[in-house]
Amino acid sequence: MEVLFPNFQVINGNQLIFTRAKLSINANENFYQTLKSRLKIRRAENVSFVRVGQNGDGGYVMADDFRKGGGIAYSFGISTEISWDFAMSQRDYDIFMYDMTIDGLPFENEKFHFFKEGIGGATDKEKSLDTLENFIKRNGHENNSNMILKMDVEGAEWDFLESVSSSTLNQFDQILFEFHDLTRHKTDKEMIRTISAIDKINLTHTLIHLHGNNFGYYINSESFGVIPDVLELTYLRTENHKFHDDKEILLPTELDFPNGNRLPDIPLGYWNKINWN
Repeated sequence: MEVLFPNFQVINGNQLIFTRAKLSINANENFYQTLKSRLKIRRAENVSFVRVGQNGDGGYVMADDFRKGGGIAYSFGISTEISWDFAMSQRDYDIFMYDMTIDGLPFENEKFHFFKEGIGGATDKEKSLDTLENFIKRNGHENNSNMILKMDVEGAEWDFLESVSSSTLNQFDQILFEFHDLTRHKTDKEMIRTISAIDKINLTHTLIHLHGNNFGYYINSESFGVIPDVLELTYLRTENHKFHDDKEILLPTELDFPNGNRLPDIPLGYWNKINWN
């Protein structure tokens, strides 16, 4: 097995030159086999794809299946990149935006509703953290069943998934995640926690797209193929669609772009052709 990661050096004080470096590592192959089996992509019947947001970090591939007349979207993890949020506002969605690390947005929009708070597995007022259920209740969205969720929270997604209820997840037509720390060393307890979190989202939603974030490294093995440390994932609510198995899904697609344009995209290949043992 090998691990590949971006390495850079500074030239003339400001120019970054990126290369790939290789390093042999030991890893738990049973965990990666199980992980990949839980991340099987399925084809949604009569659903096409569209890119929402910029061509790079901050843009996402989504199902072109948005509610007529707009709706509600929740966006966790904002920083300074809000091209996805703006694109959703252009589709007439009100965006409820949360990030405890910034004081405000790069620009304002009548559809933006910003809160300097973060998502957590439990309420922690000292750290400005709260649960998705509480945010939904606070905003009066308890009866909404057609919302969209985007979450890029640098690893806090695991606490979120561990605690969130399936009924809350089922309020969202589409869910966009970034899963972090997939290939770093994990204890047995952490491996079980990761798989359990993915099992929970699989109860209500079906994975329809994957993209590897090339800002992080990835591992490559003959037994399970390529797995990036950070994955971008697109889920559709299962009860809304019919799905089919498809071993010919090749990743990345023409709608995918490298998160960092100084490096090529991570070649996930025919993701579903791995032997699911």
